[in-house]
Amino acid sequence: MKRTRLRVKGISSTSQLKDDIQYLVREIVIKRDGGCILRHLRHCGGEIGQSVLQADHLVSRANSATFADTRLIVCLCRPCHIGFKHWHEKEYDELVKTILPKDRLELWEKAEKDRHAHKTYKMDWALEKVCLEKELKSYQPIDL
Repeated sequence: MKRTRLRVKGISSTSQLKDDIQYLVREIVIKRDGGCILRHLRHCGGEIGQSVLQADHLVSRANSATFADTRLIVCLCRPCHIGFKHWHEKEYDELVKTILPKDRLELWEKAEKDRHAHKTYKMDWALEKVCLEKELKSYQPIDL
């Protein structure tokens, strides 16, 4: 029997939809946040066009209920995401909590509690993608 390497990434339609959602989420948070949300506090240079910008899920992406919720995702530059958050997660969380508006902070805390309750959610990924495409259009200039 021939052995083949395990596929790291799925090729199912759900997997493709989730990749599309991740792309849309990143575009949305870059436009909404205007760059790394820590750029004024950490002086990291996380401006649009000056740094690699990434979408950071405040609640793990493994949680389907919050996977595509842009209220629980922020824009970070690569050094803040990989360096600061990865090695100093507690300090990172405390700092981000000082930046977020109250409604998003309350949602984050509620989602964290729900995450630990082991709730299972069935998501309509195609609908999530459509909603994100609509949200992204709201951030783009209107051509006249």
